[in-house]
Amino acid sequence: MGSAKYLIAKESDYRWGAVISTIGIQETPAGESYPYDVHPKEYIFKVEKGRVLHDFHILYIIKGRGWITTAHCPRTGLRAGDAVVIFPEEWHSYAPDRETGWTEAWIDFTGDFAHRIIEQRFFDIRQPVLRVGISDTICSAFNKAFEVAYTEKPAHQQQLAGFAALIVCSLYAKAMQQPYKDDPDIDYINLARKYMRENLSRSLSMEDVAKEVGMGYSKFRKVFRNYTGFSPAQYFINLKLEKAKDYLSNTHLSCKEIAFRVGFDSAAYFNKIFRQRHNITPLEFRGQLSRK
Repeated sequence: MGSAKYLIAKESDYRWGAVISTIGIQETPAGESYPYDVHPKEYIFKVEKGRVLHDFHILYIIKGRGWITTAHCPRTGLRAGDAVVIFPEEWHSYAPDRETGWTEAWIDFTGDFAHRIIEQRFFDIRQPVLRVGISDTICSAFNKAFEVAYTEKPAHQQQLAGFAALIVCSLYAKAMQQPYKDDPDIDYINLARKYMRENLSRSLSMEDVAKEVGMGYSKFRKVFRNYTGFSPAQYFINLKLEKAKDYLSNTHLSCKEIAFRVGFDSAAYFNKIFRQRHNITPLEFRGQLSRK
């Protein structure tokens, strides 16, 4: 019981970067056979044989339990709040537990966006199951996307591309954030980032920042890098440079004055660091803006 929508696309839809081929939300009650014989032939499959799809396939379990197996992953249990990421051409099979049934939502898409996700290895084909939990954002995105797909108004593919991106990005973010859930050290890291932002005009040592938030420097540096992807010093420098770019874009302040305002010891050092990060000098950056 539920609804599925299968879509076609124009050439201009592909130029947008993502094209959605199907989206649906379906409930399979306990004891019911699976899947229902209400889908186009290319989407119907026998659970014991599995299937291969040509698009990027996202499955999200809203209620109940079941299982998934793929060419790269042995049979794995699924429960409410789990998502499954299936790559194109990847053999797979899944089904709800007959004792509980399940409610599932899915979306299939292709295009440059899907190819980029695969090429950059944001997801691991060997670990298709993401234990992200029940998310209001993800559930709402599926519901709103289905409404858009059902009406098929002009530019519905572009709207659906946005919802597909929201769903995928939310899954990725939740998967990346999961290891830090309820980790008290992250509160200290967030305090440190707040302290840095409030003191961009100063030349802070990261040892002093660690002390300010109440962490030993060695642990602070390790946790900060793991959580943000930057060392504390790199993060602070990047904050300064972003603020400097704002000054260069929206004021007539000299580079020397900007260097002072964002806490660099000299205009020469500011110029050097800016060039290392952006491959142009601050004045060249300002000149590019004036030519636009």
